[in-house]
Amino acid sequence: MRKKLFCFAVICLLPLQLVLAQKSQEIKLGLKVAPNISFLTPATSDYSYDGVKMGAVIGLVSDIYFAEHYAFSTGLNFNLLGGKITYPDKVKVGTRDTLGVTKSNDSFVYIEIPLMLKMFTKKFGRFSFFGQLGFGTGFRIAARAKTEFTGDKGYTSSEKKDITSQTTLIRESVLIGIGSEVSIDQSTRIFFGLGYSNSLNNVLKGYNAKSGDNQKAYLNYAELNLGVMF
Repeated sequence: MRKKLFCFAVICLLPLQLVLAQKSQEIKLGLKVAPNISFLTPATSDYSYDGVKMGAVIGLVSDIYFAEHYAFSTGLNFNLLGGKITYPDKVKVGTRDTLGVTKSNDSFVYIEIPLMLKMFTKKFGRFSFFGQLGFGTGFRIAARAKTEFTGDKGYTSSEKKDITSQTTLIRESVLIGIGSEVSIDQSTRIFFGLGYSNSLNNVLKGYNAKSGDNQKAYLNYAELNLGVMF
């Protein structure tokens, strides 16, 4: 799947690369802070969604203009994401296996590189509006979980643990967004908008202790973008 997506992205961006090679381009650099709401969508039998988590994206933004109203947008994002799921589980208590249900509150940290096409309207006074569409590749650098297990016979337990080894290294996603830029002076612009990141691949690894099924879940988030371009 990742190879197909990479080839598709290269094909889509090839015309853009040719245009950039022929034209002198304006480059705008900036910073953004984006509060987000993220959630896990399970794809394993008997796994269920159990709530959202608040997080944030902090990043660098680079817009490379190849026409008056079009730019190739990339950067480097530090993503704090997460989600809550519930699933049947089995734990060992003493010498016996106890069946029950686990509620897991998962937290992820990614470094992400977005690759997007950004399209602007003409200016209305100091304002212009934009839409953007592209792909994101995130590299997981940490993952932790807070779990609460409730056994069939009344046994309960909770723990905090590192789940890095139970998650995939790479998260591929489709990125979409809309927003507006406000010109402060000839070189400085403030921007704000909404974005959504839809995961293309499973972010979990390993097997369920009770059923033996592969663990599968997709990590998605919606964000409120706030930033400045110089």
